[in-house]
Amino acid sequence: MIDVAERLTSSWWTFILRGIVALALAAFAFSAPLTFAGVLVYVVGAFFLVSGVVALFAGISLTGAGHWWLLILTGVAQGFLGIVMLAEPGAGPLALAYLVAIWAFSTGLLEIASAIALRNFVKDEFWWLLLGAVTVAFGVYIVVRPDLGILALVYGIGIYAVLAGVALIALGVRVRNAGREIENRRATTTQAGAAHR
Repeated sequence: MIDVAERLTSSWWTFILRGIVALALAAFAFSAPLTFAGVLVYVVGAFFLVSGVVALFAGISLTGAGHWWLLILTGVAQGFLGIVMLAEPGAGPLALAYLVAIWAFSTGLLEIASAIALRNFVKDEFWWLLLGAVTVAFGVYIVVRPDLGILALVYGIGIYAVLAGVALIALGVRVRNAGREIENRRATTTQAGAAHR
């Protein structure tokens, strides 16, 4: 159990990295919405690809920890959609919106499933659940409003990226703190064992 928890906590930086990438995406969307709209398919495709690779790396590093394969599945799904978007940059706004919605549904549900599956290794998995819920809600919003204009889609992605970035960074910090707690317990146990000798 400790070994699995250590492997999970050693991957804390992958969550923070994904959060930073999401916040960078949000900053771009809000600071230059027209430019963002012009290169939307490339920026979002690249975001999916980077986020997918990081999630895939986290899943591989957690092999054996509960339902670790859910993280790998998340990474593969994100990476695949990123490649599709980069390969088809000429897709219209409606097609792009539905691609983002598909990504949001699949990623959100997998994030929620991952949080539930790994709850024994991450305390306060609230941030992970929140991330999944926000992602699914974003997907629902796009499906309900498929007629969104390109700028509305840009701002929607920006708002989502802010929420996702904050949730991911908070989760990363929590996982890192859990790693420090494990190290402190090990040091205390070692000291206690040495004192009894």
